[in-house]
Amino acid sequence: MTTDSSMSIDGDQIAKTDPDLAGAELTGGLNGWSTTASKETGVEEMVLLDGPLGLVSKAMDERDTSLIMPSGTALAATWDPELVSEVGQLIGQQARERDVSVVLGPNLNLPRSPLSGRTFEMFSEDPFLTGVLGASWIKGVQSQGVGSCAKHVVANDTETERRRMNSQVEPATLRETYLRPFETAVRSTNPWMLLMAYNRVNGKHCAQHSELIGILKNDWNYDGVVVSDWFGVDDTVGAANAGLDLEMPGPARYLGVHFADAVTAGEVPEARLHDAVERLTRLADRTGRRSGRPLPAPALLRTSEEQRDTLIRAAAASFVLLENRDNVLPLDPVRIKTVAVVGLNAVKPCFQGGTFATVRPEGEMVTPLDAIREAFGPEVEVLFEPGATPSSAQALTDIGSTAPDGTPGVLLEVLSQPSDEAVDEVLYSEVRQASSFVWFGPVPGIGADAPGRVRVTAHLQIDAPARWALGAGGTGVVSLAVDGRRILEVPPPAPDDVMGVVARAETQQITLDLPAGEVEVVVEMDFQPGRVQAITAVAALQQPSDPLTAAVAIAACADAVIVVVGDEQGSSRESADRKTAALDPACDRLVDAVVAVNTETIVVVNASRAVLMPWADKVKALLMVWFPGQEFGRALTSVLTGNIAPSGRLPVSFPTRDEDIPGWGHTLDERLTLDYAASEPMGYRYFQEAVRAPRYPFGYGMTYTKFTLVEAQAALQGVQRSAPADGVEGVSIEVTVRNSGASAGRELVQVYGKPAGEAGFRLMGFAAVQVAAGATAKASIAVDPLSFRRWNAAVSDWRVPSGEWELRASRNAADEGILCRISL
Repeated sequence: MTTDSSMSIDGDQIAKTDPDLAGAELTGGLNGWSTTASKETGVEEMVLLDGPLGLVSKAMDERDTSLIMPSGTALAATWDPELVSEVGQLIGQQARERDVSVVLGPNLNLPRSPLSGRTFEMFSEDPFLTGVLGASWIKGVQSQGVGSCAKHVVANDTETERRRMNSQVEPATLRETYLRPFETAVRSTNPWMLLMAYNRVNGKHCAQHSELIGILKNDWNYDGVVVSDWFGVDDTVGAANAGLDLEMPGPARYLGVHFADAVTAGEVPEARLHDAVERLTRLADRTGRRSGRPLPAPALLRTSEEQRDTLIRAAAASFVLLENRDNVLPLDPVRIKTVAVVGLNAVKPCFQGGTFATVRPEGEMVTPLDAIREAFGPEVEVLFEPGATPSSAQALTDIGSTAPDGTPGVLLEVLSQPSDEAVDEVLYSEVRQASSFVWFGPVPGIGADAPGRVRVTAHLQIDAPARWALGAGGTGVVSLAVDGRRILEVPPPAPDDVMGVVARAETQQITLDLPAGEVEVVVEMDFQPGRVQAITAVAALQQPSDPLTAAVAIAACADAVIVVVGDEQGSSRESADRKTAALDPACDRLVDAVVAVNTETIVVVNASRAVLMPWADKVKALLMVWFPGQEFGRALTSVLTGNIAPSGRLPVSFPTRDEDIPGWGHTLDERLTLDYAASEPMGYRYFQEAVRAPRYPFGYGMTYTKFTLVEAQAALQGVQRSAPADGVEGVSIEVTVRNSGASAGRELVQVYGKPAGEAGFRLMGFAAVQVAAGATAKASIAVDPLSFRRWNAAVSDWRVPSGEWELRASRNAADEGILCRISL
């Protein structure tokens, strides 16, 4: 990769003018994905790529592919730190192979509500579980010599007005809950970078929040780089003095040479610049991006086959069995002659939400339907019907579009703006396999900070006359034409919501009747200079008949029915929150209709959030599979047929109805402030105090055998309680687990605790144990030292409540389990 010469010149000029300011250029990014190099410090460019579900293309190019990993919530459902670390190693290996220095992940924010548009990236509603598993992911990535950038510090769990909103959080809640995962990660594995969130916290923007950054650097002794979210800085002096080390993306608008100028003007201490440069130099040392320093040796490089095996194991381990009436699972292919598979997600599964971090899958993709057919073999007839139509429009390439020359895809052209002669001057042209395009900075053929036009041309083959919905959108003035006739014009987005429109890939749509034959669709956009440009074209066939009828027909004649429902990509998305935790109404109608004609119905839910399941009491089996990565199909059949027993546990509480969600109905006020007090305590701690119980509690999950906790005993060995900030070390719980079923299995024992005087229990430890059929085994759970602390706002410090503590060994948050008492 070449270095932007203008940046190097700036660095030279700074060094010549004042050697004490050398390296200031490091604090500003070079472009959308790289940091700036510095001759004086020997630091080379470092590539930062978005994650954490896989590596994103620098240029948002669908031809740049990588493996899609299980989502954060799926990984949390494994409750398996070692397995999560393996997934981290896998993405770290992919980063090394692509010359990437830092992966932007994991997301250590908490899904305070299932309505948050970005819950799929997050791990768990519990700060301890999130911290432990997030740290394991970081450990895996960094073992490969690649940095992890944990994000987003902090309280960044709502997408509505995320760049301007203010999270109002009490000090104790902020420290004990929302900062806790980041603290755990810093203490245990030390991510090489931390990313500050867009939002404000208690009135101050996170990237310019000296108290927050002070907690990281001073209280936790964090020695890594503190970076802004992309375009998340709006003040040089405020960000520099608060402790921000790096502004992204580049070219820098506030840091970089502006940082040096502020030091020269006496507005920022010189020591602050030295701190930032030292941290960026340390990152270069750690990632092998400093002159004369070799790349760190990777811990483990997996073959393609080993990578696939890891993804299968991780996906299967994340599946949570919520119902299994009459032990309908695992399915026995010998006893089944006909299987009906229904649901759109069986052929078009959802692997990720709609974000800038959309991953283009690498290699073979086996759908659940194909995997089921393969697993059951030719002796079993597998029938399929979608049962519903997509609720959102599709990319033109997904419905078989071709470029004008007949090549599959669309023709993408970049043109100059119209001249007086109105002659099109094509500056860039190629056939692409997508119909949504994003450019941060330079636009092909034009460059950055220049006006221009983009045109997408596609030919659609219409089999029979039908009604279609066509849509278009982008960052400029967009027009949509069909067979040369302009039918829609879309105005540009409001300046303060451009990034949101890009993240949401927003379109305006129009419905029209299209004749049989070939139809030409042209979407064109005139754009003005901007930090990002985007254009999107979509289409959807309006079905003349209800596909539910056909699905019910095959379900009625099958020995077993597997219904695969869930989200579509984009139904959970960055920069937009949900209105309800429910699935699309068509999913609920499909399940109800199928159950009415066949009681042997198994429902698989492909959504990476807590969802409403009004039909849960009617189905024989219910399997929550989240966004499980691109080996979804093979992992699913392994569990359905019993080759792998489900062992996942819920990392979030599932409400029965929307009204049971903590903080339901509470939104931003007129000052764009969200008062967290209305939803605290959230998650399972809310349900401990609420009148209504959750439909499925945090930590819940079944398997193909039966476990019982027999006894539990607390042990205090070498208990240390010297520094309140470090909690209490040396407390453990030993639990005897009995397997009374007919097969071996993995049981997860959870420990919840509270001091005298507190109302609710909090997760303080967990451990898994393998138990043979008919046998008992002992699980030893180390109680987390930091979970004994409570933040005392009156003195702005940690305290450990003395006296009696109750520690409860349980199978989930709602299980009374076995109570132990200790005194501190």
